[in-house]
Amino acid sequence: MSSSDRLRSVRAVVRSIAPAADRVCVAVCASPARLATLSRAMLRMGSFRPPPEAAPRAPIPHALAAMPLDDGLDLEVIGVPLEESFAPTWSLALCRAHFVVKLDASAALDEACAVIGTAAVDATELAQGFTEEDEEQVATLLRAATERAAERAKG
Repeated sequence: MSSSDRLRSVRAVVRSIAPAADRVCVAVCASPARLATLSRAMLRMGSFRPPPEAAPRAPIPHALAAMPLDDGLDLEVIGVPLEESFAPTWSLALCRAHFVVKLDASAALDEACAVIGTAAVDATELAQGFTEEDEEQVATLLRAATERAAERAKG
């Protein structure tokens, strides 16, 4: 199954997370360089479109890409650059995420997640051998993240 096919199959999973919502959000936390690579990989897949606003110059949380699923439902991926001088902004972004994935370890991220009552899951737990350059791995990661978010939403 191609990365695009794998992602298209998440529609039902995403819809189950928030039946009345127009957007389900997955936050990915990593160094700015890794987030840039991840964003390029998503946009190469064709299922994703660029965010409506350009990435900010400062390493603050921002939309990386969105994938339209159907009738107004989008899967949005936001990036949380792990630059500790901007850690106070992280909780604001993380609180709107249905699931939080971390590519890099960060004690400050763990603290921000604790503030909002969630935990960041390591990417390698969702996609063994994860690399942000590989579209197949990115698709696997996002599918697993949405499935975990649906499990959390159910109970």
